[in-house]
Amino acid sequence: MAEGQFREVNGCRLPEDLWYWPEKHIWAREEADGTLVVGMTDVAQSLAGKIVVVNLRSLGKTLNAGKSAGTLESGKWVGAIPTPVSGEVIAVNERLRSDPSLVNRDPYGEGWLIRVRPANWGEDHGNLVGGEAGLRQYQEQLEASGIRCQREEG
Repeated sequence: MAEGQFREVNGCRLPEDLWYWPEKHIWAREEADGTLVVGMTDVAQSLAGKIVVVNLRSLGKTLNAGKSAGTLESGKWVGAIPTPVSGEVIAVNERLRSDPSLVNRDPYGEGWLIRVRPANWGEDHGNLVGGEAGLRQYQEQLEASGIRCQREEG
């Protein structure tokens, strides 16, 4: 897991220094160069179960907020991975091709999905919420939905 503090809610780990899209269980981390690293939360990987395939959009592709950054397949789910902000894909996690379960093992670190150069980050944080208010909103959603994260043993 990435450095920093995290809050545990219903067994789910939520780092305190990330931006979240609670409804879609997506996170983003702002890098020093203004780009955003995007991934699935601990909640998403737990709900999905063992991830077996991750297909991500191509480098240079411009994505609109809410549109697909790629697809994910697990034993429980197949679906699109939504992009939280509009921008250009400048990196994809190539390691996920050969080891998609990195998303399960380390969703906030080695299991990141894409890196985006946001179109308007300074003015528009898209669907993301951050800080204490963002964590509180995510926590309220998990509690209202009765969502709990399960830890795989072994």
